Amino acid sequence: MQNFHKGLFIAVTLLAGGILASFLFLYFTGHDPDERPLTVTEWVIGGILIGPGFGYLVRWRKLKDD
Repeated sequence: MQNFHKGLFIAVTLLAGGILASFLFLYFTGHDPDERPLTVTEWVIGGILIGPGFGYLVRWRKLKDD
């Protein structure tokens, strides 16, 4: 049971960290949503930052189901 919670905690932490890193990236690059929408490059960088959390969550879910 402890591994179950530890795996979920790591997955949620990676997701939250990726989301935070995405917003910090947009902040440090000076992106203003009122001036222009996100470019493809910004979407890709955001996906790269958030992706590992989703990957770990899928892996955790697969291990939980087995």
